[in-house]
Amino acid sequence: MRTLTSYPYRYRRKITRRSEQGQSFLEFALIVPVLFLMLLGVTVISQGFNLQMVLYGASYEGARVWAKNPAGGDGIHCMLPACDPNLGTTNNFEKYVIPVVRQYITNNGFEGAKVRFFATDQRGYQNALSIIGNNPQWVRVTLLYPYELPLGNLAVNFQQVWISASCTLKRGS
Repeated sequence: MRTLTSYPYRYRRKITRRSEQGQSFLEFALIVPVLFLMLLGVTVISQGFNLQMVLYGASYEGARVWAKNPAGGDGIHCMLPACDPNLGTTNNFEKYVIPVVRQYITNNGFEGAKVRFFATDQRGYQNALSIIGNNPQWVRVTLLYPYELPLGNLAVNFQQVWISASCTLKRGS
């Protein structure tokens, strides 16, 4: 025969189990947005690292082409028959290195026209090219590429980051 004291214990136990049935769903619902944001962060960072590796490869290819100096002369002036030095606008760097670098970046899935050399502005580019191009022993190619961060209106000042890569080689190698 059952006593009356055993019923409240069973009744309480059933209520406890029923109230815990939605707990795992609630915890899952609270954790999913955090996991999704972490996944997006890892994706953005990995794309940045991929771009960094592509820029390193492109800077190496550009420095390799420039170190061989196919037209002869220094790094700024071109010589016949490769190009016409009387034009005044063409130099070895612009004739040989820039197309190789842009093609390398385009072949690896990025936009080659966005790449900048030595500086983000034209004046800095010309100054750096005149200094680096006249070095008789070394060539150095520095690339800058704008990377857009998917921040939306969160941080307007930090939506674009310049990723850079550089390679230095000895002339004639």
